[in-house]
Amino acid sequence: MLVYLGLLYVIVCWGLNVVLVKSAIVHLDPLAFTALRFLAMTPLAFALVRATGEKIRFRREDAVLLAICAACGYGIYQYLWILGLANTSAFASSLLGATAPVFTLAIVALVGRERIGGMRWIGAGLALFGIAIFEGAFAGHATFRIGDLLTLLSSISFACYNVATARLLDRYSPTALVAITMTMGMLMILPAGIPRLLHADLAHLGWGVWGPFLFAVVFPIVLTWPVWNYGISKIGAARAGLFGFLVPIVAGVASTFVLRASFEPHQLVGAAVCLAGMALATILGRVSLSQIWAERSLPLER
Repeated sequence: MLVYLGLLYVIVCWGLNVVLVKSAIVHLDPLAFTALRFLAMTPLAFALVRATGEKIRFRREDAVLLAICAACGYGIYQYLWILGLANTSAFASSLLGATAPVFTLAIVALVGRERIGGMRWIGAGLALFGIAIFEGAFAGHATFRIGDLLTLLSSISFACYNVATARLLDRYSPTALVAITMTMGMLMILPAGIPRLLHADLAHLGWGVWGPFLFAVVFPIVLTWPVWNYGISKIGAARAGLFGFLVPIVAGVASTFVLRASFEPHQLVGAAVCLAGMALATILGRVSLSQIWAERSLPLER
C-alpha cells in the first residue's frame, strides 16, 4: 500500500508540474528555464543522498547504462518535453506524456524483462482510450502539432528510462541513481540552455515564473524520482508505468485553477474511463488472455 501511495504522490507532483511550467515558459525561454532548473536541482539531489546517509559509488562497468538512463530520463527527455510543452497545450502534453506506460509495456515485453498479461494490455489500452476522450479526441477538439510530436517522442524516451533504471536498482539506491544520472543529464542540457539563460532578463521576472520554478526544482524530480525508482524496484517497470495515466487527470484539475481551463462533459467521461482502465490493469494485471482461454477450453470435469 505504501508503494502505491508513493506513486500517487509522484503523479500529483508531475501533473501539477506540467501546468505550472507551462505558465512559466510563457515569460522565460524554455531551454533557459530548464538549464536554470537543473543547475538548482543537481546540488539538491546530492544533498538528499547525504541526508539519507548513503554514499555514491560509481561503477565503471555501468557507465554506458548510466549514460543511457541520464539521456532518456533527463538529457534528451527534457529537450523533447520542454520544447513540446512550449508548442502545445498542457492538456495535450499530459495526454501524450501518458503514453509512456504503453511504450514501457512494449519494451519490457520485447526484451523479455517481464511477463505482461493480456488483461494488463487491455487495461492500458482502455486507460489510454479514456485519456483520448478526456482530451477531446472524439469531440472535435484535438489537433496534432509539432509540440505533440516532440512530447510523444519524450514519452518513448521516458519508457526507455523506466526499463533501463530497472536494471540498475539492484546496484544503486534510488537516491544515488537520481544524483548520478541527473548530473550526467545536466551536462547534456547546459550546452543549449546556458546561452539562452545568459540572454534572459531574470531580474524582471515575477512570481509568475519564480513560483513555478521553485516547485519545478524541488518536487518533480528531486522529491519524486527516488520514490518513482523505489516503486519500480518493488512492483516492476510495467506496473509502475501505468500510474502515468493519471497525470492528465491531475493536470486537468490543476489547469482549472492555474490556466483558467474549464471541464466539458467528454472530459469527465474520459477521466472515468481512464481510472477504470487503471483499475483493470492493476487488479487483473497478472491474468493473461491465453490462460483464461485455456481454462475455459478444458473439460468440465476439471
